[in-house]
Amino acid sequence: MFLQFDISFWLSCSFLEAYNIFRRMQKNESHYHSCEILIKALLTQNCLDEALDVKRIAETHIKGFTLNSAASSLLIISQVRRDYLKDALAVLKGMLDSGVLPARPAVTALIQALAEKGDVKNLQVLENILGDVTKSVGLSDSLLPNAIALAHTKCNDLDTAVKYLETLLISGAQNPDQAVKSISYLLRKVSEEGLEPALEKFGAMAERLASQCGIYRPVTDLFLQYISADRVDDARSLLQRWDAIVQERRTIGRFVARSASQPGQAKRIEALLELIPEHLDPAAAYRYLLRCYELDGDVASVKATYEKAKAKNIELHEISLKSLATFLKKVGEPVPFTEPPETLKFYVEKWRNRRSEAS
Repeated sequence: MFLQFDISFWLSCSFLEAYNIFRRMQKNESHYHSCEILIKALLTQNCLDEALDVKRIAETHIKGFTLNSAASSLLIISQVRRDYLKDALAVLKGMLDSGVLPARPAVTALIQALAEKGDVKNLQVLENILGDVTKSVGLSDSLLPNAIALAHTKCNDLDTAVKYLETLLISGAQNPDQAVKSISYLLRKVSEEGLEPALEKFGAMAERLASQCGIYRPVTDLFLQYISADRVDDARSLLQRWDAIVQERRTIGRFVARSASQPGQAKRIEALLELIPEHLDPAAAYRYLLRCYELDGDVASVKATYEKAKAKNIELHEISLKSLATFLKKVGEPVPFTEPPETLKFYVEKWRNRRSEAS
């Protein structure tokens, strides 16, 4: 047999050792699933050339051999990392032509890479290829338009970027089923890359949409980008001009939750508590702020924030109290309240069930 090894064989070898054994096999048949496993393993080890070699041999020896969605998506990500964007686009097109949906991270990686290259043409090709499957893949309605606007920006064509995006935002406000609402990705990228003229231009567009069309999501995105970039004075000035920003509660709430998912983001929530304290759910805001400090390992700030919440009579959720107790015990500090008796997982599930029932 060309290849009779099962999955346990591949896992017992180093991936490159398994690849070398595979290359020495000379007969005419192969084990479909084992080839797929080997290709995925090689891709996870950044061995793109070897993975493509296995794929070529498998396609030669196994009738009808095709990679499944997971392996093809890994292949796209690997090709994007190597800057083989046209190859990645071809793989994606082949998947969709075969009725196979790619994983969201693969499509997102390709979109973002094309945007960074300023490749408007291939982004438009990709937009046509994806068609109506964007929701099935789990892509945000705003990602591709943001990427196309960023690509125009990278090509020093700001006017086209603004005109393109502004038209879509107005159209989306009139037709919620086709809404392109957020410009947060675009604003984040131009801010991170120091493209200040672009940020100013898109900021002016956001304020124009607010004043002329009553569309406030873009100006809220700008406000939150200022918060992210620690430009609190700019955020304050924008808020003074557009107090409707505070009505975008769901957008601000998601921003706060995301900020608590990685270290070093406590300043974001601190700034919001300074600028719009009466428009935040205090229990949620302090829960996420405590989580930020826990991720940072900032014992002093954790203790001070708990005391501040207590002084304000803010009732912390069981999740917060359990997480806080676990953190304090881990760093050898006393727990200044009665620790909830169940596991953190129990309280998270309890909270999720409550939310599910409420919706």
